[in-house]
Formats: sequence, C-alpha cells, structure tokens
Amino acid sequence: MTGVLSVDADVLERTSRSIVRAAACVADVDHVGFALALRGQFVAQPTTDPVVEELDGLQASSGAGPGVEVVRGSGTLDVPDLAAVPRYAGLAEAAARHGVRGVLAVALTAHDGVLGVLTLYTRSTIGAAGRALADALAPQATVALFGAQRIAGLARAVTSRDVIGQAKGVLMHRDGVDDETAFGMLVEASQTTNIKLVDVAAWLVAQATTGTAPDTDTATTDGAPPLPAPDRVRPTQARQGTGRGGTRR
Repeated sequence: MTGVLSVDADVLERTSRSIVRAAACVADVDHVGFALALRGQFVAQPTTDPVVEELDGLQASSGAGPGVEVVRGSGTLDVPDLAAVPRYAGLAEAAARHGVRGVLAVALTAHDGVLGVLTLYTRSTIGAAGRALADALAPQATVALFGAQRIAGLARAVTSRDVIGQAKGVLMHRDGVDDETAFGMLVEASQTTNIKLVDVAAWLVAQATTGTAPDTDTATTDGAPPLPAPDRVRPTQARQGTGRGGTRR
C-alpha cells in the first residue's frame, strides 16, 4: 500500500506548504508551523524552518504546548509570553534560544472537530491586526485541509478497490474459483488474521507479481502485525469451487 500512502503524503504536504505560506503574511509572525490533529495527537508536519522543526517537534514529543492544547479542543490560544506560563517551561526555554517570545496557536476546526493547528511564533507580540488576519485565514485553511483529506481518502478508496480486484484475479487464476469465492477468501483471511482486507490483498498481489511479499511496515496501512503468507489465503472446503464459475458445495 505504499502507493496509497505516498498519494496521501503528497496531497497533504502540498496543502500544508500552501497554508504555511499564507500564514507567513500575518503581521509580527516570524516562524510558522503546521500540525495535523490525528486521533487527538499533535502531529507536526515537515518544515524547512529549523526553529519550527524544533519547537513543534518539542510540543509533539513532550505532549505539552499551546498547539497540543488546541488539538485537544481548547480552541485558539494566544500566548504572548511563553516564559510566563509554568506548564510551557520546556518550550519557553527552547524558544528563548531562538529569540522567540510568544505563540499564537490557531485551530483549524471543521464540523467534526479540530483538523489541524497553525503555530505562529513571534519574537515580539502579535497585535490585534495580526490576530484578526489569523482568524480570517483559519476558515480558508480549514477548507483547504478538509479538501486535501477528502482527496487523499478518495485516492485510498480507488487504489484499495483496484488492489482488491487484482487480488481476486490472482486467486481466480491460482485456485480456479469464481469472483465471489475469491472475494470470500480474502474476507475470510482478513477476519482470521484481524488485518485489513486491502492489506491482505496488497500482500497477495505483491507476492504474485514479484515473488516476494512486502515487509509489514510498507504493506500495512495502520501498523498491523505481520501479514499472513499468501498461501494461507485458500478457499475453505465449503467455498471450494470445481473451477471458474463451478458449482460450490
């Protein structure tokens, strides 16, 4: 499923770059970070700004900071002086080394919750005009992010359907079963191993086309345990056909 994952990463990376470029226009902002909200976690996105990389990375690793709190549902947070907030002591110390004094963490919120957060770092103070512009930017950034996630989701759906179709073809050719039986075999293997249907299909297709199944990290989409050997994806006696389109007993 590496193709699906690369599509997701490409779409989201382009969107995050666009959002960061727009946010960089906010007055008094010196560094812009962007993070996704995934399962309630602050997931910092790749950046070419070493200051953002350190400060957003610190929030992600420590689980503490304005961005983290925004992801958890606190709403947009304006922290003019990080050093004045004891719970941000570690972040404040790291920020001070770069001359950063405060941060405005802007929530990108859709109907189903927080999708992401902009971390706008400043060496001075973000004034009323800057905060107003950030507030105006947030809905547009949210729409862009929501659209990117929808595109990534559609790409996953199309790719998943394609790989499942290929896997059914492998089984139909290998075991002489019909389309329905082949799909049932994949479903049974998925249920037996507690691995996503599309990951079982990807494993089978990779083994059939290259002779070597991909490793777990690249084959699964959610960090699942090792996938079953493709040879275990076999028709049960109840589903075994007499041939393509044959009568099942």
